[in-house]
Amino acid sequence: MLTIFPKDDADQALRIRRFFMAFSSYLMWMILIGYCYYQGFFRMSLQGTIACFSAVFAINLVIFIIFRTGFNKHFKDPSLTMAQMLFGTCVAMLVTYYTDEVRGTLLLIYMVVFIFGVFRLQLRQFLILALYALAGYGYVILLLFANHPEKIDLNIEVLYWIVLAVVLSWFSAIGSYINHLRSKLVKTNIKLKKANEIIRQSSILDDLTQAYNRRQMIKILQREKALADRGEPSFSLCIFDLDDFKRVNDTFGHLKGDLVLKTLVHAIKQDVREQDYIARYGGEEFVVIFAYPDLDDALVCANRIKNLASNLAFKELPRDFRITISIGVSRYHPVESIDALIGRADAALYRAKISGKNRIEYETHTSEKGFIEASTV
Repeated sequence: MLTIFPKDDADQALRIRRFFMAFSSYLMWMILIGYCYYQGFFRMSLQGTIACFSAVFAINLVIFIIFRTGFNKHFKDPSLTMAQMLFGTCVAMLVTYYTDEVRGTLLLIYMVVFIFGVFRLQLRQFLILALYALAGYGYVILLLFANHPEKIDLNIEVLYWIVLAVVLSWFSAIGSYINHLRSKLVKTNIKLKKANEIIRQSSILDDLTQAYNRRQMIKILQREKALADRGEPSFSLCIFDLDDFKRVNDTFGHLKGDLVLKTLVHAIKQDVREQDYIARYGGEEFVVIFAYPDLDDALVCANRIKNLASNLAFKELPRDFRITISIGVSRYHPVESIDALIGRADAALYRAKISGKNRIEYETHTSEKGFIEASTV
């Protein structure tokens, strides 16, 4: 169902809101013109006035359709600010031409048009619009002098024109300055959001590997535990450790060791699902939280990670350089503690280490033990 405001595009919704602000201004003008017509200050016939009102409605409907269909996004200025202000200025020129004794008062309509330029226009655009408005009102004066000389006092009209020129010039300068300040504020807010996001990321991610840090890992486990304790599907925990990683640092240096860790974590993040999490537990130990309620599914995924690590190649290291990992897996059972869950996975990892490395060990809540044999590397 088509709504007035798009729910998936905040910028477009804002443009439509501004459009309705402009449209409400037209409604205000129509009421004012209707009052002038009633008092005899508006020379246009009733049929002509209704036709003009209908044309304004139709053009605004077209503008709304352009916004709502997204066609405006094809233009350099998707807000169509300048186009709408040019149309508003034309309406103001028409109103002032057909208004008699109170014409000077209705010049305030120009100010209403210019207010909307604060949202988007720069000084050059404001000045172009001001020149257009002044030229238009000058043309109105000439038409009145030629067609209705009895309705015009040329000295007063020239004064009106001069006052309008001064006011629009000052408003152009002030409006462009306000728009400049608004633009700076928007840019500052964007920078603040980016800075806040960097701070947030640094508070939850490990600096080296960009896996979640230990603090965030505990928060994730607490959340998953709370869900499981309320009857949601359970989860499994996998702790893995790089076999003989000290030898990598001693042979190739710590920078190359860092490269190994970053490459491995990146590969695993690409392999696991979005609902699974990888965190650095400490040193070369990492934790993967599997959103698998069944332990067998978690073991299959753990075995895939083990094989991925064994076949991983590393830039800036010998082509035949390979690593292996040992893995301990445990499944959460309500309502045990997180420490107990981690302890069982850690104990399984220890058995994998002392049983020959490059293998997976697991332990259930009832302490039934088993293992999956690893392929020979």
